[in-house]
Amino acid sequence: MSSSAVQHDVVRRRRRKRTVNNLDPKRLNIRDIVDLNGPRQPGVSFGAAGIMLDYFCTKTPFPPNSRGFFYYHSRPGLPAGAGEIRFRGVDSLSAYCQSSADELFANGRDILDNTGHKPWRIHMLQVYSARRYDPIRRLLLSQGLIDATRDREIEQRVSAAGLKNIGISTILDTISDTFVIQLPSLALFAAFIHDECIVPASEVAYNLHWRDSPETVEGSDAHWRLYQGAAVVRYELKKAETNKMFYGAKQGEVVLVLRILELLDPAGPDEVPFRLPEGGDLAQGTSPSFYWFMPLDRARKQGIITPSSLKVLEDLYLGDSASTETTFMKSPS
Repeated sequence: MSSSAVQHDVVRRRRRKRTVNNLDPKRLNIRDIVDLNGPRQPGVSFGAAGIMLDYFCTKTPFPPNSRGFFYYHSRPGLPAGAGEIRFRGVDSLSAYCQSSADELFANGRDILDNTGHKPWRIHMLQVYSARRYDPIRRLLLSQGLIDATRDREIEQRVSAAGLKNIGISTILDTISDTFVIQLPSLALFAAFIHDECIVPASEVAYNLHWRDSPETVEGSDAHWRLYQGAAVVRYELKKAETNKMFYGAKQGEVVLVLRILELLDPAGPDEVPFRLPEGGDLAQGTSPSFYWFMPLDRARKQGIITPSSLKVLEDLYLGDSASTETTFMKSPS
C-alpha cells in the first residue's frame, strides 16, 4: 500500500476510534491524529483506558474541524503542578498526504475554549485531582514526560491543597502569567501555583472595571465609556503615586495591581473602538477616579503572593532588572 493510501486509512480509522498513545510533541506520528468531531462528549483512549472528554459542558460538542494531536504543554522552571494537555488542530485532510506529523503540528493551531480567547486545556491540577484523568497521568509517566519523583510531588501538593472543581477556574502557573478576564467583573476567582504551595481558587479581585478617559474618546459624545468584553491582564507591583488614584494607600506604598494589556472586544456600542494607552492601563474600581489595588499584607493572607512569587514580581516591576519590555507582553500563556 502506498504512503498516501496508508495516511488516508489512518484518517478514516481515527474517525472511528480515538486512541492516544503519545503526548510528547517531539515524538509525533501521523497515527497520533484523532478526530473529535461529532459527539458532545467524545470518548478518547489514553493508552489502554478511555475517558469521556468535555469541551465546555456535557451538552457542547467540540468545534468543527477539531482534528489533530493531543500534547503535553509545559514550560521549564515552573513549580510542580504547572502544565496542561492541549489539542493542536491541524490542516485539512488533503494536507495529511503531503506533510509529516511535525509539519502538521508546526502549522496547526491549538483549538480555543468556548470563550474563543484562550487554548482549550486539561490542566495538570485537573489530572491529579480527578480520578477520571488517571489514564492521562499514566501515559505521561510511561513516556517519561513526568518522572516518578515529580509525580509524587504533584500528588502531595494537590492533596494538601484540597482542590475542588478546579477545571472551571483561572489557574496561574506563575504569578507573572497573563490571563483573560471579562470586564466589568464583580468577582474574579483564581488558583495559584507557587513554589511553596498550591492555592485553591478563591476570590482574588472584585469590582473590576475599565473606562475610556475623556481625552481618549475621539468621535464619541460619552464622557466615560464602560468597556464590556474580554481583556488580557496580569498582576503587577506598583508604588502608589501622589495623584490619589490609589484611594487609601500611603504615598510610595507598594501594592498589587492588575494591568490591562489588551482589549479583545474593542468595538464599542457607538462604533467608536475602545483604545488602551500605550503599554496598557491599570484596572479601575467602581469609580473611574481610582485604580483597583490590593495591599500586600492582604495579598499574602489570600495566598495570591508568597515569598517566591513576590520576588518574581519585585524583579519584574521594582528591581534594577525590570525592563520596559515587560509592559508589552500581551499573549496569554
